Amino acid sequence: MSPDLRRPRRWASGVLLGALLAAAAGSAAAWHARHEAAQALERAAAEAARIAGPEPLAERVQRQRAANEELRQVLARLKGGYGFRRRPEFVVPEAEPEKGKFFLNRFVEVRQRLREQAQARRIESDERLGFPPDDRVPPDSEAQALLDMLQLTDKALSVVLAAPDPVEWFEIKHGKPYETGPLSRPPLLRELPLTLRVRGSHKTILWILHRFGRTAEDDFPLIIRGLAISSRNQRARDDIAQLDATFELAALDFIPETQRQGEAGPRRPALRSRP
Repeated sequence: MSPDLRRPRRWASGVLLGALLAAAAGSAAAWHARHEAAQALERAAAEAARIAGPEPLAERVQRQRAANEELRQVLARLKGGYGFRRRPEFVVPEAEPEKGKFFLNRFVEVRQRLREQAQARRIESDERLGFPPDDRVPPDSEAQALLDMLQLTDKALSVVLAAPDPVEWFEIKHGKPYETGPLSRPPLLRELPLTLRVRGSHKTILWILHRFGRTAEDDFPLIIRGLAISSRNQRARDDIAQLDATFELAALDFIPETQRQGEAGPRRPALRSRP
């Protein structure tokens, strides 16, 4: 009696057919994948040839260099016209052994000159000019920063004291310098802020405001960060309108490119928004 082999044959045939179908499917999938990869490579090569050829790339680099140079020239003009410039008498000599005392001597000279001008025009003022209430010698490390603020104070008050119609009084306060610029880039400049308050006529305040924006050839303007004007006149028929004006001023000290290689970090807002 021989065994019945029909069932094993059917099972073996099914296994063989499944293997053949799987192999065919695998071959088709592999061919399809290779075909897609080849097409993608051809597209990439064609795109690279289109945008990275020797002539177009050279032209693009040349245009970019020209644009960069034009931008540098524009920035140089802006820095030259608006950037803070130290006057020689407000610079600590490198060989000066007592830098703090150098500042104090310069401060006394400037204070005396401004005091005499104010007294000659009967203008009340804070004789300390916004600086500490004593003549203590500051640390040498702070001397140049204090001289910078003294120069700005001298510049702002020289405008006030030169007004054709004198103000009644003035006072000045100094802010702490801070770096500013685009948040995604290293700091572009330092703002040196100060606040000036005066009481005077409408004509005088407008004259002062106008003069802050004017500069000599080797000078720099004071930037108006904010302005508030109020009046204490109680009657509409008052003949003399004395106004209280608060000027938020600043000088712009642009940071040299050689010092702008660091990473971007937190800083105060740019000039377009109040700090």
